[in-house]
Formats: sequence, structure tokens, C-alpha cells
Amino acid sequence: MADRENAYNAYNAYNAYNAYNAYNAYNAYNAYGGNVSADAFALITNRDGIVSSKIENITPPLPGMANDPNGLKRLTPSQQSAIFMSVLAPTVEVTASSKGDLPTATVWRRDSMNEPGKMRYQEMVEMSAPGIDQLVEQLNYVAGYSQIRADRSAEILAQLALPIPFYQSIGYIDPARTPRTLELLDLAAGFAFATIQRVKFSLGIKRPIEFSPQVQPMIPTPTHASLPSGHATEAFLMARLIWKLMRASEAPQYNDQAYWGDMLMRQASRIAVNRTVAGVHFPVDSAAGGALGLTLAEHIEDVATGGGWTSCVFDGPGFDGKLDFNWHALYDPEQDKMCGTFKTDGYQWGSSEQHKDRRGDDPSALLNWLWTEAVAEWRDVTPSQAG
Repeated sequence: MADRENAYNAYNAYNAYNAYNAYNAYNAYNAYGGNVSADAFALITNRDGIVSSKIENITPPLPGMANDPNGLKRLTPSQQSAIFMSVLAPTVEVTASSKGDLPTATVWRRDSMNEPGKMRYQEMVEMSAPGIDQLVEQLNYVAGYSQIRADRSAEILAQLALPIPFYQSIGYIDPARTPRTLELLDLAAGFAFATIQRVKFSLGIKRPIEFSPQVQPMIPTPTHASLPSGHATEAFLMARLIWKLMRASEAPQYNDQAYWGDMLMRQASRIAVNRTVAGVHFPVDSAAGGALGLTLAEHIEDVATGGGWTSCVFDGPGFDGKLDFNWHALYDPEQDKMCGTFKTDGYQWGSSEQHKDRRGDDPSALLNWLWTEAVAEWRDVTPSQAG
């Protein structure tokens, strides 16, 4: 079992999604075990010294908890993560197609209608690629933003990993205080990773570095395609989930939707724009990533609670090459929802629609446990009644 867990953790180490594990306390207790090989020999001789040759008859334990969410608290974080991902990952599929000469990717919601072997697919995200001429025009923003690289360099380098510390500066997030929130954010980022990569591969948008030798990014350009921006997707996904947890806690300080929601979206936007500053993304990539991240956040909440979901269309050709990324076109903090129409300077480049009906399945009991535990971490602690 230990070898399998080590292999699982080594697999996760290749991406940045588990970077926050470097500073959290989840696995600190592993140091308690010391040298496993030495302990094993010591335990063999120790048992010989204190145990009789026959195992005595004692009262057996109660049966194990079969598929009961309450049993999750006895598992390690990596084991919990594997279970949660096994529930969440099958809820989406991505297909590739084309509209005219431009490729299109579609993210589908999948549910079983509570009948084994019967699946229903509902279109959740339709994303079409911008044209090459639009990207050429977008190079003006890449060049312009490069002028502030020195000012943003510390942020850009820190944000190569999952940007938990930047959200910690807004919400009271800490491994000791909000371990389930961190677990949920890590799960969401891992879930999004596969979706992001499949959409990128379906659209095949080239990176700025391939357009001009003058781009000269300040960090290595990732080998995968440019649109949608993975950092933008993760940033808006996490910002939306944190705000959902804050609101669901009903703590009085989070009742002001515009204040907290607006601040979290500003943070997500800055992370997204920093990728253009670094020279590895176009503004249109951030717009597509923001739309995808916000939509996936709604989907994750729906799988966990059954509260409804949102679909969106990102029209790449509609995002004029002269447009910069503006998160206000995607999300309305006053209404606390995605905008019905994505529009900038008179150009419409997408839309969203809310769906009140549930997935067809009941909410996942396992993900509902994690969601409920995370929400509870944002509630104020009540006075003790002891004495």
C-alpha cells in the first residue's frame, strides 16, 4: 500500500496542482514513522517479546463502513483525492469538431439518469477558435504588456505553481484552519487539468512565441496549445469556488456579494493577465479560460449539491483582435452569476445560460461530504457551552 501511495504521489508531482502540499500539514505526520525498514525489524522482535504464541479470542470489531462518506475521514488525503476524482472525472467528456475552417471543442456533462448503462449528454461548453489574423493583431497586447515584466516578475514566477498563496491573501485559508477547502481546490484543479488539456488539443492554437522572434517570453513557453489559458481557467475556477464556500457558510462578513466576489475576480484576472505579461498567452486565451473556469465551478458545485448548473458558448471569431481581456464581461458580482452575454466594446464573443434542473443523478454523497466540510470551515466558531 505504501508503495502504491508513493507511486501515486510521484505521478502527481510532475504538475503544479499539488504544489500547495509543500507548505501544508497534511502529510507531516509521515515523519513520525522514521526509517520504515529499521522499524520493521524492531517491530518483529518487539512482537516476539510481548505477544503469546496463540491469538486470544476477543470480541470482533464492527463491520467496515461500506461506501459511507463518514469513512472518508479515516483516509489519507491522497486516498480521498483518488476517490473524489473517480466520482468527478467521469462527469465530463470533450469532443472535437469544426465550424467551417475553424476548430471547435465541446465539453459535455454526462450523467447516468440513475440507470446503469444509460447515459445522457448535455452540452456545457462550446468553444470555437479565433482566426490567425486575430492572433496576429493580439500580438500588440503581448508586446505592450511586456513593458511591465520587471514589475510583475515576482508574481509571474510565484504563479507558476497553483496560486493558493494569492487567494490566502483574500480569504482566511490555512492548512490548519481550512484543510477541506484546500482539498476541494486541489481536486477542482486536478479535475480541470484533463479538461483544459483536451480542449487545448482540440483547438490547437499556437503560442505567441511562434508568431515573432521579438516576443521573447520571460519564462519557458509550455508545449501545449495556447487557448484556453490553463492559468486563467484554474484562477477563475478557484476564485468562484472560494466565493461559493464563503457565501454558503452564511457568515455575516460574506453577505456583501459585490465586495468579496469582486475582489476574488480581480485576483483571478490578474493571474490570467500575468500570463500575457510573461509572453506566453494572448488576451483571448484568458477570456476563453475565464469562461471555462467559471463554468466548471458551477458544474462542480452541482455534482456536490445538485443546485443547478451553467452552460456557456465562447465564440473565438467574435473576440476581435483589438480586444483586451476584461473579466467584467464574464461575471457580474452584483448578481453573483455569469453574464448572459459576453460583450466588450460592442463585440459579442459568447454567452451563458443557467439551468435549474439537476444533472439527472442525485448529488454525489462523497463530494457532498467534502463540500459540506469545506463550507463549515468558513463559519464562525460559536462560543463553547461547557460548564
